Amino acid sequence: MLTITLQRKKEYASVQKPPNAKTGRVYKTEPSTIGELIVENESGEIIFTCVTCENGGPSTDTPNQDKRIVARTYQLYWTESSVSLPKEYKPKCISTYTDELASHKGRRIHIHIGNYPQDTEGCLLLGQIDNGNGTISQSTQAVKDFYDLVSKHGIENFRLEVKEIQ
Repeated sequence: MLTITLQRKKEYASVQKPPNAKTGRVYKTEPSTIGELIVENESGEIIFTCVTCENGGPSTDTPNQDKRIVARTYQLYWTESSVSLPKEYKPKCISTYTDELASHKGRRIHIHIGNYPQDTEGCLLLGQIDNGNGTISQSTQAVKDFYDLVSKHGIENFRLEVKEIQ
């Protein structure tokens, strides 16, 4: 079994996403949570790391909320979605579930591309760089590398443990 640990590190109260240059859409400010994601193999060797961006707290199990998930252990599964994904994987994405709460699958919490809390919709965003302001960068590459790793080892062989800020 491969272990994925998402350690939440820091919260930011007010993050502003720049307006969309094409559409002119202006985004409201939102809080964010930046974390670190580490994948370890069966021997405890670190085989992948990246940073994460989630909505700011509090965490919830309630569906249809743009809020981060509760800290606990999750399993992963493949599903289809229109979220932002590497072109090699569209429309297939990685999603989370837990046996502790049957209704969690209904929240459709995916791991996908995005750099701002406004991109999360309650999901987990991966990136290679923590920008130090509640945002992340190089998300497309981080998500592709993570998806490649999961594909290589088999999604059924991973467990995701989400931990709150210490």
